[in-house]
Amino acid sequence: MRALITSSFLWRFVGGFALGTVGLFALQPAEASRGFDQPVAVTAPVR
Repeated sequence: MRALITSSFLWRFVGGFALGTVGLFALQPAEASRGFDQPVAVTAPVR
């Protein structure tokens, strides 16, 4: 168990999740904060 905790693979894996989480919240477009009750423009024809 100690070898797993001290391995660089585990820390890179955890660091990737941390960077992904920061990027997910920091780089969201402004439109993402709108509510779901507002209409959305249709971009493709509906069959």
